Amino acid sequence: MDSFFEQASRLKRRLQAEQEAGCRNPATDAELEVLRSAWRGMDTGTQSSVRATSEEIAALVSARPPESDPPQIREPAQPERFDPEPPSNGSGPEGRPSTPVRTEHAPSRTPGHGTTGDEAEAVLALKGLDRIQEHEPRQLRPFEGAPDPEQLLVHMGYDTFRPGQSEAVAAALGGADCLVVMPTGGGKSLCYQLPGLAGPDLTIVVSPLIALMADQVRRLRREGHPAVMFASGLPDEISAASREAVLDGSARLAYCSPERFGSSAFMELIATRRVDLLAIDEAHCVSEWGHDFRPDYLRLPRVADRLGRPPVMACTATATPQVAREIISRMGMGAAVEVHSGFDRPNLSFDTVLFEGEGSKSRKAALLEAGLAEDSNRPAIVYCGTRRDTEEVADQLRSAGISAVAYHAGMAPDDRASAQVRFMDDDVEVVAATNAFGMGIDKADVRSVWHWAIPSSVEAYYQEAGRAGRDGKPARAVLLAMRSDLGRLVRFNQRRKVEPDRVIAFVDSVRRGADGDGSAVINAPREEAERALLAVAERAGLLSFDPAPGGQLMVQVADGYDPGTLTAACRVAEDRGWQAYRAVESFTFSDRCRRRQLLEHFGDESDPKPNGRCCDVCDPDDTLPDPGTIPVRRRAPSSRKRAQAEAPALSSEDEALFERLREWRLAAADGRPAFQVASNRTLAAIAAARPVDEGALLAIPGVGPAFMEKYSAEVLRIV
Repeated sequence: MDSFFEQASRLKRRLQAEQEAGCRNPATDAELEVLRSAWRGMDTGTQSSVRATSEEIAALVSARPPESDPPQIREPAQPERFDPEPPSNGSGPEGRPSTPVRTEHAPSRTPGHGTTGDEAEAVLALKGLDRIQEHEPRQLRPFEGAPDPEQLLVHMGYDTFRPGQSEAVAAALGGADCLVVMPTGGGKSLCYQLPGLAGPDLTIVVSPLIALMADQVRRLRREGHPAVMFASGLPDEISAASREAVLDGSARLAYCSPERFGSSAFMELIATRRVDLLAIDEAHCVSEWGHDFRPDYLRLPRVADRLGRPPVMACTATATPQVAREIISRMGMGAAVEVHSGFDRPNLSFDTVLFEGEGSKSRKAALLEAGLAEDSNRPAIVYCGTRRDTEEVADQLRSAGISAVAYHAGMAPDDRASAQVRFMDDDVEVVAATNAFGMGIDKADVRSVWHWAIPSSVEAYYQEAGRAGRDGKPARAVLLAMRSDLGRLVRFNQRRKVEPDRVIAFVDSVRRGADGDGSAVINAPREEAERALLAVAERAGLLSFDPAPGGQLMVQVADGYDPGTLTAACRVAEDRGWQAYRAVESFTFSDRCRRRQLLEHFGDESDPKPNGRCCDVCDPDDTLPDPGTIPVRRRAPSSRKRAQAEAPALSSEDEALFERLREWRLAAADGRPAFQVASNRTLAAIAAARPVDEGALLAIPGVGPAFMEKYSAEVLRIV
């Protein structure tokens, strides 16, 4: 029996690591089969005694990433049986119709190469876990003074508080719940770090952004502050040291993702300490109406109760007044101290450039090139609405002589990690990305953020624009807008319109896959339309739900419902969608101050006080060319088209060269992760193109100035 539980624990860690990596590990299949065989050999009574563990494994197995590139359907979790076979075609256990599922695509791979050690290293880098051991403290220096905000500030090495920080720290030290609403870069982390370090008890910090947590823990430990972190993918010795620090009382700050609370072992661990503060970062994730709903956040109210209801600090940068009220309600923070430091970013200027008529897209690209050719606007992020746009925009910028990379979730992990590292290390100055880039990435010197198209909401726009100028120096946000963008948003709203019959059909599909007691485990919704169905069904009383292992949801279907309540909930959902549309349309096309509109949207009534330029309405910028007269450069075919025309696949000779380049890369990395030298995709492009000089090598996507300076001679010699 003990052997079974040890194997199960090891397998759960593997499955959780697979989920976060987004790709499957063949070693997990072998370990899964061993455990299946052990389970099949048990008698009924023994199987019953390990049921809870087997249900956890079953849920994680059914949520595994797909094995190959074609779209695959993930089956819902099957908690009543442990022996999950490969997914069937549309049926749940015992031939029942399956509950709602989600279709996903696996990350792209270099042809002929599956998941590798390079990719495993890249996954850790994308989460910020590759450097977690870099800054182990020479000696811990816990705070031992009076719990005073000013003394704690000095202990952390700061001179003054930013607006709102002192009030939030004082509220936590006084034992009060607190809602902290601060703009991106406003210093939310200090609000919970200072009270967390004030005494010997444990402060738990919950965040969905693993890279951000890893960065904060590194900084804290580098300065000798007793902070630990719990996350899938951490080296075993780090996890063991974190656990020991909690048990022996030396840890005062423990960072974790909300998924950790689904682990009984983790709950038992933190129950050994008195928790004096539960800090929830990105607290808007608790709202299924919000733009970044995370089902595992729904377990946090019960977590607070199980911990003895310590003070709760909920922090967010993008909560409208409506979402802020929902955070307070969901978390049971009836008498919460509300700290609103203001949403203004005085060092940012906001520009909207409109394009109309024939050739709008070409003129938009030309203006983006002209803007990014200015040294003062780099480093820069260009947010694109689709993966295809990120590739095309990055290629167009490179053809204009601007060093740029693409970044989106469809890229292989080592490609994404390579792009991220190159941008963070200033080897390239521009990243064209979907909204998959930026969450938890702390690059303070981004000078401009550009939006290639109108975003879906003002919240999404402001969150992304706020990644510019986090160092407090002048920076800008530029929205490149066309009227046709509105058609895309209208179609999006029409597709996600929630009718009562759709909600009933959704609930019926859950009921068909449910147990006799009306409960079923389904994949958590990722798309806005799916979230709306779930939210309406809950608010109309058709079902209730709780988080389940593997990021899923345990849904309980109700016996009946009130048609009038359902109709009203559908109307609310539809109104919210169009409210978001009208808000972003007004922001884009009105002639009112952009900054004033942003502040009003988030309920901030303070007067705008920019440090420099305000916006294109109040202070037009003559450094950007007139979009109606800007000259358009004739463009070369995109790299994707060139790749299709010149190197559709690697020949056997190219494969041999590719392998030689990989061997060289391993030696050049000298112990570092291989993707920091070059990604597999870049090496494959070199093998296919076989450049004969530095100019040809530099033209290959993924090759930048730093690569040329360090490696060009060696690579050209190998080629």
